[in-house]
Amino acid sequence: AITEAGFAADLGAEKFLDIKCRKGNLRPNCVVIVATVRALKHHGGAKELSEESLEALEKGIPNLLKHVENITQVYKLPAVVAINEFPTDTEAEVELVRKKCQELGVNVALSQVWAKGGEGGIELAKEVIRLCDEPNDFQFCYPDEYSLKEKINAIATKIYGADGVDYTPEAEKELANLEKI
Repeated sequence: AITEAGFAADLGAEKFLDIKCRKGNLRPNCVVIVATVRALKHHGGAKELSEESLEALEKGIPNLLKHVENITQVYKLPAVVAINEFPTDTEAEVELVRKKCQELGVNVALSQVWAKGGEGGIELAKEVIRLCDEPNDFQFCYPDEYSLKEKINAIATKIYGADGVDYTPEAEKELANLEKI
């Protein structure tokens, strides 16, 4: 299983899948996407993260859902969202994250390891084991034989949702140099 914690605009698990797994000839069985309600509320503009704010959570959750979509739709891997629970997280906030993830066919497991030790990770561990036992159709975002431009275009369109890629003359020159090397 691949675990991606601290997700942000860099789409870390996606980079790992396309670089490390390809070069290391790894074939993951599932992905654990780690999130916190606090971070989602922060992305949604909340100033006070320890207070319930379903509105900020609703605004911040698209980032997480994009990760879920990329992992399950682009890479064709099963995923679980692990919520590192804080004492100030409310039941309504956790349920909102759970509902949004389940709409994409992904389960949520609470991770309470910081508070309960190993006992707090059992729910997540059970879900990872379940997912690892399921068949998957893992695939990369692009084939190895693509040119650099084709690879960049595949990442831009499939992962980031771009319409395409425009290059500056400097970028064109650097890409040509890299292709030659």
